[in-house]
Amino acid sequence: MFAANVDEIRIGKIDDGSSDADVRKTGQEMDLIRQRTIAYEYLCRLEEAKTWLEACLKEKLPPATEFEESLRNGVYLAKLGNFISPESLPLNKIFDIDLKRYKVLGLQFKHTDNINQFLQILKKTELPVTFQPETTDIYDKKNMPRVIYCIHALSSHLFKLGKAPLIHDVFGKIAFTDDELDVVSKDLQKCEQPMPMFQKIGGILSINNKGDGSVMLKALIELNRLLDTEKSITAAILNPQLKLKHVQNRLIDEYKKALHIAKQDKIQAAHNRSLNDSYLPDEYDELLTTVEIQGHITAVNYKYLWKNLCSASKHNDVKSLHKIFTEEWVHIKGYDHHNLDFYCDVVQETIECNKDIDVESVPNWHKIFQNIINEGNRKSLEHTDHKSAIANVNKVLEEGSPTDLYKALINPHLELNIKVDEFAAPLLYEEMRLERCELEKNLNENEIAASVSYLSAVATVSHAVDRGDELAVWNALNSKQIQLEGLRAHCRRRYLSALATALQIKIKEQCACPLLTFEDIHDTIQMVNMKDDENEELILVIDGINKAVLEDDVESLMILLNSSSLKLPSRLHKEEKHLYLRMLKKLLLGKESQNLWIDDVLDVINQVNVESYKVKELTEAIVQLNVAVLKNNVDSFFNTIRNPVLAISDNVEASCKDVYFQMFSKALKKKGQFICPWIVCHTDVGNTVYIDVESYTYSWTTPKDFVPYARYLTTKDISGIVEKTNKHHVNKYKQTLIERSVVKLQAYCKGYLLRKRMTDRLKLFMANEEYVIKIQAWWRMLLVYKRYGTLIKMKTIEAKLKRERKQNPMAWYKSQEHKIVKIQAMWRGRRARQCFTALFHSRNPPLRIVKKFIPLLDFSTEDYDREIELQSLKSEVVQSIRKNQELSKQIDDMDLKIGLLVQNRIALQDVAAFGLKLNNLVKHHSMTKLVFQNRPDGKGSFMTVTTAVKGLKSLTKESKRLLDGYQHLFYELQTNPTYLSKLLFCIPQNKTNFFLQNVVLSLYNFGAYTRDEYLLLKLFRFTLEEEISCKVVKPFDIISSTPLVLKMAVSLSRQLSGLNSLQTIIGPLVEKMLRDKDLNIETGPVEIYKAWRNENEMKTGKISNLPYSVTQEEALTYPEVKARLQTALGQLKTIVTIFLDKITRSTELLPFCITYMARVLHRALTTKFPYTPEKDILKVIGNLIYYQFLNAAIVAPDAFHIVNLPNGCELTTDQRKNLASVAKILHFSAAKKGFGEESSHLRCLNPFIVECHEKMKELFRRCCRGPTLEEYFAVDEYTEATLLHHPHICITVQEIVDTHSLLIEYQDIIAPDPSDRLNELLDDLGEVPTIAQLAARDVDGSMGETIEENARLEVCLALVNKFQTPADDMADLNKLFIKTKELCVAILPYLNGEHLLEALVIGTTKEQQEQYAQKIQKRIYSGQSKQDEAMTLREHISKLRRNLQMLEDEGYVTREDGYQAIVTSIALDLCNKSKYRQAQKRALATLTRAKQSLLEKTKYYEEKCKSYDEYIKSCLANLHAGKRSVHACLRRSGKDMQKLKSKLTVKYSGAKLLERGVLLEIDGLSPSQFKNVQFEITPTDLNGVFTVKGKFMGIEMESIDIDIQDLLQKQYEGCAVMDMFGKAKINVNLLIFLLNSKFYGKS
Repeated sequence: MFAANVDEIRIGKIDDGSSDADVRKTGQEMDLIRQRTIAYEYLCRLEEAKTWLEACLKEKLPPATEFEESLRNGVYLAKLGNFISPESLPLNKIFDIDLKRYKVLGLQFKHTDNINQFLQILKKTELPVTFQPETTDIYDKKNMPRVIYCIHALSSHLFKLGKAPLIHDVFGKIAFTDDELDVVSKDLQKCEQPMPMFQKIGGILSINNKGDGSVMLKALIELNRLLDTEKSITAAILNPQLKLKHVQNRLIDEYKKALHIAKQDKIQAAHNRSLNDSYLPDEYDELLTTVEIQGHITAVNYKYLWKNLCSASKHNDVKSLHKIFTEEWVHIKGYDHHNLDFYCDVVQETIECNKDIDVESVPNWHKIFQNIINEGNRKSLEHTDHKSAIANVNKVLEEGSPTDLYKALINPHLELNIKVDEFAAPLLYEEMRLERCELEKNLNENEIAASVSYLSAVATVSHAVDRGDELAVWNALNSKQIQLEGLRAHCRRRYLSALATALQIKIKEQCACPLLTFEDIHDTIQMVNMKDDENEELILVIDGINKAVLEDDVESLMILLNSSSLKLPSRLHKEEKHLYLRMLKKLLLGKESQNLWIDDVLDVINQVNVESYKVKELTEAIVQLNVAVLKNNVDSFFNTIRNPVLAISDNVEASCKDVYFQMFSKALKKKGQFICPWIVCHTDVGNTVYIDVESYTYSWTTPKDFVPYARYLTTKDISGIVEKTNKHHVNKYKQTLIERSVVKLQAYCKGYLLRKRMTDRLKLFMANEEYVIKIQAWWRMLLVYKRYGTLIKMKTIEAKLKRERKQNPMAWYKSQEHKIVKIQAMWRGRRARQCFTALFHSRNPPLRIVKKFIPLLDFSTEDYDREIELQSLKSEVVQSIRKNQELSKQIDDMDLKIGLLVQNRIALQDVAAFGLKLNNLVKHHSMTKLVFQNRPDGKGSFMTVTTAVKGLKSLTKESKRLLDGYQHLFYELQTNPTYLSKLLFCIPQNKTNFFLQNVVLSLYNFGAYTRDEYLLLKLFRFTLEEEISCKVVKPFDIISSTPLVLKMAVSLSRQLSGLNSLQTIIGPLVEKMLRDKDLNIETGPVEIYKAWRNENEMKTGKISNLPYSVTQEEALTYPEVKARLQTALGQLKTIVTIFLDKITRSTELLPFCITYMARVLHRALTTKFPYTPEKDILKVIGNLIYYQFLNAAIVAPDAFHIVNLPNGCELTTDQRKNLASVAKILHFSAAKKGFGEESSHLRCLNPFIVECHEKMKELFRRCCRGPTLEEYFAVDEYTEATLLHHPHICITVQEIVDTHSLLIEYQDIIAPDPSDRLNELLDDLGEVPTIAQLAARDVDGSMGETIEENARLEVCLALVNKFQTPADDMADLNKLFIKTKELCVAILPYLNGEHLLEALVIGTTKEQQEQYAQKIQKRIYSGQSKQDEAMTLREHISKLRRNLQMLEDEGYVTREDGYQAIVTSIALDLCNKSKYRQAQKRALATLTRAKQSLLEKTKYYEEKCKSYDEYIKSCLANLHAGKRSVHACLRRSGKDMQKLKSKLTVKYSGAKLLERGVLLEIDGLSPSQFKNVQFEITPTDLNGVFTVKGKFMGIEMESIDIDIQDLLQKQYEGCAVMDMFGKAKINVNLLIFLLNSKFYGKS
């Protein structure tokens, strides 16, 4: 063992236990000592390298004896490379970094990657090649001392750069065992390479620098010498020969101290090694090399810089920090001056964490500085990510969806230490979005955390309710975060049930948030608590009912039955009170419990109501029957006797009504001797009722004047008479029916016999087929002889004609005259066709062409009279529409006056009485509706809020102005689909679905009514055409990416009538397939094979010899499989054919929405892609009609309610497979898609698919040829004007505001034309109002509406067209144009010229004038024109010129083209004469209907105006009903009128009115003079009118009448101050209060 103290044991001697130091050693012993000395020195080098590596890597390494082996896998060397340059060699690139594979499998060749990467790092560090080992030196352990030599050199090199500590000499300071020395000695002996000279590393590194070595050595010795003296080393250390870098003058003394200590350590280490006999001295043993000096300089610089860095960070001196990090010699990467605050924080954290660590022991200063930069950058990035995460949450709340919000909340950068459940995402999204809107700013970190915590607790309730966990629901409701009050433990189960119902309703209504909000939960809890309270009250009521029934107390019973706690669905009938008591008592006596329950009471009430209804019908029927018999009215009698109420309608024969009447007349005459009007009847449930035929009444108790003998027919009498009549008189009628049946049977028999004769005849022909053939051949022979015989005769005649033509040509032409005529006709026909072509196809037909056809077409005066009548009707219709609009405006004004009068009465009298009750009602309703309701008396409508009777208090001008504006806006959006179609393309895709579902469909009432469906389909058409025009590149894009409009159309078509269509078309066929239990359409060969094999095994009970698994090709080699496959394919073809035939025959049953969208799709695609084959277009149509509409219903009939399955039953796998197979073939047929190589066994179906496709194409063509919207819905331009009531839509305030915002945002795109109607409507509305502004109501603020409630406020808007009907100024000009055409047609045959102007200028001949006069005379004789209307041709031309001049002035025609416009119009009339006449007739019929409807509407409006006027007078008369009414007193006073007026007059001084605030100022008078002014207010005999007199110093100055309606109108319009007498300023509100309090007794 070697000792650590060299003074005690000499290194190099063998420890043999001998104490004699003078014993001479043998040569062998000397060799052993030398070898052990070398081994010890090498082990010291290993220990030094291991210790240095541990300092760098911060981990424990194997002992020195195992160190070489541990380096072979390259892991530690690669880690050292990561320590030197982390960016060049990251840890994830180190193979087997945890040494798991090395420990299990040993060294692998893959480990050489670690070694090679380490060697690459060495090259980058610029370590001299002399020190760099080879890969084999390490991996194969070929020269491990060289590797240790490299590590020593690397330590010095890195120390120079300041990147690692200097390696420490441990020679003589550590001991090893003999065994360890021997093992290392043997390994060194095996090494073929010489031992490196470790002590010369410093010298080699110093000499490696370029320059003169001797000069540098001299400078180095001088510097080392000065280190042991008191002299300054400044000059020596700055010597350029040493090439030292980064020397700072201020740190010279620190350099000297550090270098002096280092030199002493090096001298001590050299001294230790010199004691060894093998020691070879070196000139650098006791000198510090330039490498070591440079390393110590760098270390001192870093220590000084660190102190400055700590001081700067402590004082948060950012400038100093920036200066430190930007030092020239501090080579750090990634520095960013924007992150200085984060660097400062990192430095402070580093100081705090390492305050116990000595600065002198820091191994790698450069890495510490680099880590500060890296950590600061990381913190900055985290901070940025954190802000981005918060911003992302706010962005998602503005534009995203619940899923996006959930992803944003679980972002780890958000640092939200709360678990977010995806279930709660919709609630979080809606509520946080609302919170953000309320705050009108983005949510910060704390607000997000608080919202998530609170809303997660609220969502927990919904989650627990969804699971049905009662305990979890109770615990969630009691959560401290929710803080619900008033929870009752005994209502836990009811809470769960009510919350589950509320949750299902939200899901069913497809609310934006399908979870319960806090308001929903609170309202539900309150509702359950109220129900609990009501149940207690209900028990008391039921107990009272039982008591009243037992005591026969009818009055008490009725009071209890009218109790609100019973919540009866219908009102009680007071006249049935005895029946209520009778039936309740009957039920009570029959119950074992001797008590009536709530269900019993409700059942009895329903039974009584039914009894009452039936008895009333029975009474009416019996009375009508007796009266009809008395009045001898046979028709009324027979209609009554067939009434189902009498229960004899099935036994009455219509042909015998006279007989019935005679029998009933006889029976009634027999009863004429009795006088009792009461008859007794019994109901179906056994109740006896007494009916008074004369007074039309009935009674459940025996009347006082009742006697058993009635003078009228009872139900028993009626049944007996009918039965008797049927028995004796109906047999004849039945005999007639039998005779008809016999005749029909005879006809069938005759038909059978005739068919039998024909069949026998056919059999005869078939039996004698040979003879039939011979007869046919003989007949054909005769025909051939006849044909060729005629040909010979013709040839003979032709030769004879040629001879005759040569001999006598004129005679020949005479004989051919008929042929010549034909040729001339053909030529004239050609000329006529040319004229027709010019007339029909020329843009401006010439006058000469039109002139030729005038006589042929002969337009009569009736045509033009009909056209003039049409124009007149149009004018009348427009005038009627304008009149109706004026009446409607008048009604609205009167409606407002009524509202103001009623509002005045409610505000002053009713609100005070009922305010508390209404407030309690409001608290239990979260949804509020603002609607325009009809008055109960039918006199108009008014705006009201349905949560309480506060509607008229909501009558504010601003709110009404906005709602009126929105009525006009939504009417325009509804009737003009171009706006919404453009808007749908503007808004983002993620908002389109929401906008369609919530706004667009609400705007059209989900197509519930005919008008709404018409307009919705019109919108679909515009949107689809726009999308195809803008987005579709090829037709099949419609299939690959189905437009949203088509999806909505399909969804709309599957509702209501569409569902019935599917049930009618597909339902019976599907049910037939499902009933066939043996049907199994299996087309897979492998599945057929397996089924066949299983059947064989089940039949035989033995294992089959057939293989268990086969391929498709192998399965098809078995005949049985082929046979079964063919059977299945045959069944499939049969069923598909049945389905296809049914579908193709059911075009009329398809919903119009689907067929119309197919028509629009076909037209749009054909327009955009005119060269696309029709088959491709029809494939797209087929995708819509079959695949999207029909296919899903066939595949899943249970999901679409095509078939009704029993409860708990589902379709089997085989049934679904059969349906899917049929649907697949039909789909392939629609798309003309066949089976390929992947299904070769089904390729035999391809011809069948092609055949089916042809049938499908015909179906698709028929769908595309459907009617237009106007034809289907019978809509014309006047339909809208004939509606009696305005169309209504229900929409929330939030949706109104959102729609308004979108229109404003995309206004330039939707309506680019400044004169567009939409721009005018939006300008009228102004800026987008807030929810509070739009929902503003003139109601006390204590009502407590929140923004959420206002947003959910549902408004029922009556849509009104703001724009008046276009003026009919053009009607007269149209009439003039038609008259001019009539004149032109009349004289056109008598004009000459190329165009009309030339013809009018040239004039006419005398012959033409005579012809025209003859024509006029004929028209007079025929009655087509009158004598006084006849004109000469010249007069006619003059009138035509005047008319043309007038039309030219209006721009209808022009001289430049010779008045061609009127000639072209006549040509169009000629071409379309029949069409024009049909169109004229249709237009006349339409206008006549429209005119009639408008007249009815006018009458309705006039009656409504009259009713409103009467109602206003009634309101004024009843402002204060009773004897105290001042106006009533004046009307009743008679003679003492003046005295009564004086008594009713109210007098106030100006000062008093000023004090009350009624009088504000008087021009020309100071307030001190107001005491001399007196106002007298006197009521007149007109309701609501008062006379106000102004007196000054007792002298009457002015007098004026004021109407309370005018005051209320001013108050409504916001006019707070009015002028009186032109001088006084009066407060309108306080004046109304004064009149109410003094004259109407209200305060």
